[in-house]
Amino acid sequence: MSDKAPDTAADEGGSPDDTGAARREEMADAVSEVRREAAKAAVVSSVVDAAAATLLANVAFRVVELPVESSVSLGFLPRVDPAVSVHVAVPLALAVGLLVGLAEYLILMRVPAVEQFEEVNPSVAEALRTARDLVADDGNPNRDSRMSVALYDDVLARLRESSSVELLPTRRIVGALLVALLLSAGSIQVAISDIQFEGLAGDGVSAGDRPEQFSDEETRLQNGSSILGDPEDVAAGSEQLNATVAGTGGSGDGDGPESAAAAYDSTGYGGDDAVESQRAGYLADDTLEEADLIRDYTLEIRENEDE
Repeated sequence: MSDKAPDTAADEGGSPDDTGAARREEMADAVSEVRREAAKAAVVSSVVDAAAATLLANVAFRVVELPVESSVSLGFLPRVDPAVSVHVAVPLALAVGLLVGLAEYLILMRVPAVEQFEEVNPSVAEALRTARDLVADDGNPNRDSRMSVALYDDVLARLRESSSVELLPTRRIVGALLVALLLSAGSIQVAISDIQFEGLAGDGVSAGDRPEQFSDEETRLQNGSSILGDPEDVAAGSEQLNATVAGTGGSGDGDGPESAAAAYDSTGYGGDDAVESQRAGYLADDTLEEADLIRDYTLEIRENEDE
């Protein structure tokens, strides 16, 4: 034994087997760390794309009329007022984003994590693959030998100089972030402006054609009695006003009372009791509080008649 070169582990106060086992454990931890870094990179990429998909779906579901209720109550959540609600596009967009993120993560992780790391770090790929196989081979008696320990030390040194940033598709992530930023501004604008196009809720009618059936809100708008109320008998007013009615008949050349009277007589309603003017009355306790709505309703009816 004395003629043999002294072992490094013996100088450090440990046996060669203990040194090999310790290095093997370090190598196993390093492989686990590589797997975690690859999983983190996949999560980051999936989350960014899921956020972009969520914002895009939110804009799409807001501008397209859906055949469902426009709002969803949050009463099912704990300690949330049932009166609080959100637009139906929000939960639908979240569901779409969740599906996109989960699908992308599963697709990215189809390739083993260590192989992904080896692909982006070719300088350590071959040595890492050999060390990983050696650590996983429980029946190999040489996995704690001096040669194996030297391999472990070499791989660990190379891993310290390697980077897991290469696992991230930097260009695609930056592009997705820019798209998400633009879609965020678009979502805010759509929510404020309440832009909406007919599409999914219709029965195949194009945007240029008017649907044959109206929604409940449009039906209520066309029902004039719901705005003006039921007709009532109104008593005549007590205040008398003098009125002059211009006409085309008569023999006078001026616009004085004589010509106006002559024009009135020529209409066939002359006489003492033929026509009497009176002031219309009104209900003192009834006022119109929705003048803007009446105006919009009138304009809508006129547009329908013109079409």
